[in-house]
Formats: sequence, structure tokens, C-alpha cells
Amino acid sequence: MKQTLIILTTALIFQSCASSTTSSNGGSSTTVTQSNPEAPKESYLYKGKQVEKNVSTIGIPFEISMADVERQINASVKDLVFEDNSMEDNNYDNFMCKVYKRDNIVVTTQNEAFTFNVPLKVWAKVGYKVMGMSIPPQELNFEFNVKFGSKFSIAPNWEANVQSFPIGYDWIKKPTVRLAGFDISLAGLVERALNSKQDAILKALDDAVRKNVEIKKYIVQAWNTAMQPYLLSEKYRTWLKITPTELQMTPLTSINNKVKATIGIKAITETVTGAKPTFLPVITVPDLKLVASIPDDFQVGIMAEIPLSEATKLTGDTLIGQNFSFKDGKYNVQVTDIDIYGDNEKMVIKSGLKGNINGKIYFKGTPAYDPIKKTVYLDNFDYDLQTKNFLVGTANWLFQGVFAKNMKESMTFNIGGQIDEMKKQMQANLNKQVSKGVTLHGNVLDLTPDKVYLTPNSIICVINAKGKLDIKIDGL
Repeated sequence: MKQTLIILTTALIFQSCASSTTSSNGGSSTTVTQSNPEAPKESYLYKGKQVEKNVSTIGIPFEISMADVERQINASVKDLVFEDNSMEDNNYDNFMCKVYKRDNIVVTTQNEAFTFNVPLKVWAKVGYKVMGMSIPPQELNFEFNVKFGSKFSIAPNWEANVQSFPIGYDWIKKPTVRLAGFDISLAGLVERALNSKQDAILKALDDAVRKNVEIKKYIVQAWNTAMQPYLLSEKYRTWLKITPTELQMTPLTSINNKVKATIGIKAITETVTGAKPTFLPVITVPDLKLVASIPDDFQVGIMAEIPLSEATKLTGDTLIGQNFSFKDGKYNVQVTDIDIYGDNEKMVIKSGLKGNINGKIYFKGTPAYDPIKKTVYLDNFDYDLQTKNFLVGTANWLFQGVFAKNMKESMTFNIGGQIDEMKKQMQANLNKQVSKGVTLHGNVLDLTPDKVYLTPNSIICVINAKGKLDIKIDGL
């Protein structure tokens, strides 16, 4: 009983989808099947182009020339470096002095530290004993070069950290006093006195450097520079939008009397089509994270587009008017029209036929990208289920020819030229001066498929372009 119901139900389905007529021509008969299976419903998961987002790191290399350091420090360290105006402080040390910068400070690099050679002249008033005799305080004038090293680092809040340490003295004019016709050197005495003041002198120099090295304003400038939308393709109205999320920096290293490092801006990189995106400049930036190296992991999605109208025309140009024979010419059909639309993530191909089948049949496939051939094709291509059920009962001979194979091959679209052109334009637009003092240096190294999706108007193929992007900012 159950089997009988299934057979009857199947027969009713086929009857609702198709009818057959037989015509006689010179003693031979031809069966014509009317095809009208239920059409797949048109629907789309995406209504338009999607903003393609990736996580990237943009490098901002910078270097500090010691000539620039010298210029800034000499501008910030005034003539009077340090003064002690009391003979009674430091447990009545019987010493007071004023220390002046005698000439320009010279800065060199060694390993991970700066070395400063500071020419100084000193006026001092010293009370002392010579051979057991107390001598009233006398004023002395002498000159020497003080040498010290300084380890420079940047704190998480982008303030400069300076930690100086003494290296030694080079006397130019030693302090002496004339007693009983003899010049008596007081270098040892003065050195001991200066050593007691050494920490205070170095702190004064450190404070001067720290106060005048403004790093954060350059970082804010770099951040806002990175946020500017960059044109990737004028023809396809494609923009690169960068949204920074994190700041990184490599340790400072010294090479050829220059200190170098790289700031890395970790960011969301987006491909946006249409009008130039807007952005709001910032006045502050996140705290710094120190890292061993900055990765070269810049990537952006290239979107190639095939309008459905163009895909329909290309397929129609290949198939419409073609005749297909089956079972040694017993059955024949000709393609009369082609239409293409979406059913969620699948593409539907609606084909009109005339001959032994009159009416419509439907195919389905999932759009995919072939990176070797640079083509969009339909994966898992087959007759739609309703069409297949119809053909099994009424015209299964259609499965035995090359019709479906030809249909699938006609649904292959070459987008290599479009991708190559976009890559070329992107390469050019990522290697140019974008504003005064700001230059992009980019290199696209690899193209990898991401996804293919349908919109009501187009097939969109997303290709991830991976490479490296640096921003060079003059003055940083």
C-alpha cells in the first residue's frame, strides 16, 4: 500500500511539471516534453559589496642622527649647567661652584648607549687645607671635559627615559693655587668635590634632554598619517582604509652613529569602494608595546567584480543557438535563452530549450576562484534538484550527453586581467608621496584567494594581497 502511494505521488509530481506529445513524420515519431520544473527562489546573502577587513602591521622606520641629537641638546642645555651657592650644604663641604657649558656638546653612539663629551668651565670657591694649614676660601677658574654615557629608552607613555652614568674627566686647565711661590694642583680636591655633585649634574643634563625630546607629538602625527584613506584603484574606486588599534616599537639600535628603530602600527585594513572614506584625527595614542621585531604582515583585499548581466551575456554568446544531440540523434535540443541569478550562496542558471524538450531547466553551482587560471568557475555544478527529479522521470537521456559539461565550461569567467591591473595600480599607489613629508613604500608579494560571493548585481571575488607597507615621515 505504501509503495503504491509513493508511485502515485511521484507520478502526480511529474505530471504537474511536464507533459509529453508525440508527433508523426514520415512513419517516425518524435516525443516532445514540455519542461516547467519549479524554479529555485532568488535570494542573496549579500545585498552589495562587503567591506573586506584584515589585521595588518604598518611599519614606520625612523632613525636618530647624532648630529640631530647634538643640535637639540646644545639648543636645550644653556650656558649655566649647574650651580651650588652654599658653602655649608652637604655637611659643610666648604665648596660652592657654577658650572658652564664651554663649547658644544659632542654626541656619539656606542652599543646601546649615547656617549656625551661635555666641555665645561667652572668657577669654584673652595676652602681647603694645605700641609695642615687652613687657607681661606679661594676662587678658582678651570676647564675640563666631562664624559658620560646615557641609556635612552621610551616609556610606555611615550616619554623619553634617560639614564646617564659617569665615564671620567679630561682636564683642559687644571685648578691650581699659588703658595710660597709654587703652583699647587687642586685637581684631586676639586674632582672629589665634583664627584659629590656628579649625580646632581647628570640629573640636570638628563632633565634637559627629557624635557626637550618630544616623541609623542610625532607618534600622533604618524598615527593620523596612517589613518588617511589611500586610493588603491581609481578605475574601480577602491580605497584602503586603515584603523589603527595598537602601537609597537622595536628596541633602539645604533649603527653608523645613528640610532634606529621601527614603530609598528597594528591596524584593521579595509577595502572600501565608492567615495573616499572620512576619518577623524586623534590627539592622543595608545601606550607603547615593546617588541623584538615588527612583522611584515600587511594585507588588503582586492575585489574583482563580474556583473551578472555580463556573465549572462558571455554565457549566452557561447550557448544560445547551440544544438545538442543524444542517443545517436534520437533526441535533440537547442538552447534558446540563458538567465543567471542567485540562490543564497549558489548561482542559478536558467536555460531555455526547444526540441525534444520545450521549456526551462535549472542548474546550480557555487562560485569559486581558481588562482592558477585566475578564473571564477562554478564548483559542485549540477542540475537543480527539482529539474533532476523531472528529468529522471521524463527525459533522462539529457544526462547522457555533454550538455551539462558545456554549460559548466561556459560558466567560467576570466578575471586575471582585472586582478593584474588592480595589483599594478595598488603597487603604484602604495609607492608615492601622499603629502608633504609623508611617503608610502609598499610591496605586494603574494595574492591568495579569500572568498567569492553573490550580490543582486554581481559576482564578487575577493583576493588577499599580502606584502609590506612602510610609511616614511620626514622629521620623525
